[in-house]
Amino acid sequence: MAKKKYNILLIEPSEIVATGVAAIVNKSNEFKLTTILPDTDYLRQVRTAHDIIIINPTAATPVERQDIRTILGAESGTTAIVALSYDNLHENELLRYDGSIGIHDTPERIYQKLHNAIKECSENKNEAGELSARERDILVSVAKGKTNKEIADRYNISIYTVISHRRNISRKLGINSIPGLTVYAIMNKLIDISDIQ
Repeated sequence: MAKKKYNILLIEPSEIVATGVAAIVNKSNEFKLTTILPDTDYLRQVRTAHDIIIINPTAATPVERQDIRTILGAESGTTAIVALSYDNLHENELLRYDGSIGIHDTPERIYQKLHNAIKECSENKNEAGELSARERDILVSVAKGKTNKEIADRYNISIYTVISHRRNISRKLGINSIPGLTVYAIMNKLIDISDIQ
């Protein structure tokens, strides 16, 4: 039985980079790049469903980046959104995506990251709503002004795990900003206002 082939939409303004990503992705037996767009303005013309959207964050306006899932038509959580970066993205920027790939990643690393994004998206779809005990702990730490490194050290987990938890919290609550998460924590009596630094 043949494995499912995941359809990918790429939004990348650089034709050279887009061509390179297409060549790498299409070498795989599991992924197929079906559409390449230079920016989000062309999304209205896309008629086919995609399992993964790879987007260079600079292809979206700053306002669109705040609500990237809605702009890309992926609110239902069935499409994995993956950032394509030329350099390291800021941790808060990463929270909006199911994963990220870099232009310096090897093909094998790219395939692994795409699989992880699909898994992340699928798990989040199945877990919508309730925060786990660990997610509540992370939320409290974020609301208290702790950095990702401080949180990782406190709970003896990696920074990448902290970022993954924060991404899940943001998706489940529909809140993408630290002030918003702080207000949520106060309103739901997870912390007291005097706990905030």
